[in-house]
Amino acid sequence: MAMSIDRGTALKGLGVLALAAPMVIFAVTRLVPALDPTIMAFNAHFYAVGFTAIAAAIACAIVMASARTLQNTRLLFLGLGFFAIAGIFAVHGLATPGFIADQYYASVSVSSWLSAAAGSLFVALSVATLPPKIDRAIERAGQYIFLAAGGAIFAYVALSLTAETWLDWVPIDNRWVQLSLGFGALALVAFAAWRYWQAYQFARLPSQLAMVAALVLLMEVQTIILWGRLWHLSWWLYHGLYGVAFLVLFAGWALEVRRAGTLRAIADALSMRDALAQLNRGLEAPILRLVEAIEIKDMETFGHVRRVSGYALAIGRRLGLSAGDLRSLVLAAEMHDVGKIRVPASILAKPGSLTEDEFAIVQSHTGSGHEIAGRVPALKDLAEVIKRHHERLDGSGYPDGLKGEDIPLLSRIVAVADTYDAMTSRRPYRDARGHIEAMGEIIRCKGVTLDARCVDALVDVFSQPGTRQSPEGITAKAA
Repeated sequence: MAMSIDRGTALKGLGVLALAAPMVIFAVTRLVPALDPTIMAFNAHFYAVGFTAIAAAIACAIVMASARTLQNTRLLFLGLGFFAIAGIFAVHGLATPGFIADQYYASVSVSSWLSAAAGSLFVALSVATLPPKIDRAIERAGQYIFLAAGGAIFAYVALSLTAETWLDWVPIDNRWVQLSLGFGALALVAFAAWRYWQAYQFARLPSQLAMVAALVLLMEVQTIILWGRLWHLSWWLYHGLYGVAFLVLFAGWALEVRRAGTLRAIADALSMRDALAQLNRGLEAPILRLVEAIEIKDMETFGHVRRVSGYALAIGRRLGLSAGDLRSLVLAAEMHDVGKIRVPASILAKPGSLTEDEFAIVQSHTGSGHEIAGRVPALKDLAEVIKRHHERLDGSGYPDGLKGEDIPLLSRIVAVADTYDAMTSRRPYRDARGHIEAMGEIIRCKGVTLDARCVDALVDVFSQPGTRQSPEGITAKAA
């Protein structure tokens, strides 16, 4: 255990050092002029900028391909952020004297500053909490917004390459203009990086950490644009960092896809941050969004969380739990599988039997759920309940093999509700059981692995005349 902690600490330290290294190098070159030589290399500039522009375009394509629809406001803006960097920064390279343009025009400098500013604005919008009305309006018009913004970027590129002097009026050499653009971009990227860091602290997904690292590197890019010396080594550093930021991003996304087995995992990881950030502020309204983020990983079990919540509420009412305990029970039932956010979708949806290693990964969702809940104010008091919902009375459960009354009552209730729904729901590796067969199995486990009082409560709920075998019908009858 100590070795794994040391290794983890070492990796974190190496990551921090890797992110800090470019700024250390930049500071040294600025403080020691002899280490900051002039490098006039138009060809190198053209190809370096071209690489970054192509990488940004690929990032945009990946985000759009992983999204199910352009109605996802967050992914829409993130994609536009990458597209803005790709298009506008491309002008910075294409307008390099000696290629398309025969001399230096203002579009070269303007595009450098504007690419960072526009990209930062869209990326910040992708993590901003917008008013519901505006959010819904953007969702409805997602494809038109993308087309309009994309058209504007294409127009900028076309004008810059055909009407070379059209930006000569922009006072881009004015230091106040540069500082305004630079500090504005820095603030926007810092905000986005913080929001992605919150999401990573919650779900610990590779693509989230990659976004944090890439955004930190983009902050360093903006810092060097602000204070680097034109055509000196210190200035060239930002061109390299721009490309490295996208390579880091692609590496994180590749790990996510390899881990989850689907490109869709990138969109899922990047989309869940709003609910997580609001939960971290103690707000419970976004919990349903989190439920969707959990269930969407395995469409075969879609609706499972809500059904378990309904069955658990009915059992809790039959047991005479207080209103406060019922509220906690429903919340715990809704979030009992939150740890599955960290389980690859390829394992959750595997059609055949799991290997021992795969089953161990699935079992780890209880510990992950405990860790996640402990980080969220709205769930902190329920962390133990979430962790213990797979414990069994005879000690055969996991993660710790607790027995009897050592298992929290709310966990025992969720266990019965979860077991019933698991048996009566179709899975990739088996068909659903009928109600009679499922209840027969639950009664057989009564007092052995499942709490007797909770089983009796579920039997009592189903025994009511006219009760439908759905969480809504059961809850209504239990009331």
